[in-house]
Amino acid sequence: MRIAVVGGMGAVAREVAVQAMEAGHSVGWLLGPDDELADPSLETDFPQVLTIVRGAWDDTDKYDELLRGSDAVVVALDLHHTPAERFRPTQHLVQRAMHRTRVERIILVSAHGSGDSARRLDWELWARLNINQLFYSLLGTRALCWSVVAQYSEQERVLLRDQLRHTVLRPAAVVDGPRMGTYLASPSHVYGGYISAADVADCAIKALENDMDVDQAFSIAYSSRVA
Repeated sequence: MRIAVVGGMGAVAREVAVQAMEAGHSVGWLLGPDDELADPSLETDFPQVLTIVRGAWDDTDKYDELLRGSDAVVVALDLHHTPAERFRPTQHLVQRAMHRTRVERIILVSAHGSGDSARRLDWELWARLNINQLFYSLLGTRALCWSVVAQYSEQERVLLRDQLRHTVLRPAAVVDGPRMGTYLASPSHVYGGYISAADVADCAIKALENDMDVDQAFSIAYSSRVA
């Protein structure tokens, strides 16, 4: 399978790219002009299966180049590497390119608390996801005073208006850590908890390999508390 990865150097995007190649898939990875691989050996270790496409985030031609010949795309944006105002337009760019290149399968990594899971978001996780609002408010940059949850909810709305074969993964707080495979993925709503970027990527790749859970959304975390 050829998997296109959108998310730059974000933790989940990196893990998806690496794990997909380790599983024998080929990967197209969209990076910014100045992005540097944390592990430069990736390009030499996987020369036959890794294609890096470099370009500006809003370069339509680069999305077409990335997706052409792909079987699926994984979109995994995060605020550490993608400015808030780019979440929604990036999702539009990806989906338009999917239609042009006739790619039908997409995994969207959003966050627990986005979309219809907002009603199940506990206070501790809400605070982690929305703490950026406080800083933006103090700085007076109201244009950036959007919560993390709001960004992912906008992405989900864009996706759900389309007819693509999709799976939405809503991880709880994403942390560093190894791939353990002991997480819970539930169409119910996980309360709190956390999960490593490696295990979020593991879940995304399994969803593609098994071609299951299409047109569904799942909360994923190590927590066993579900609604």
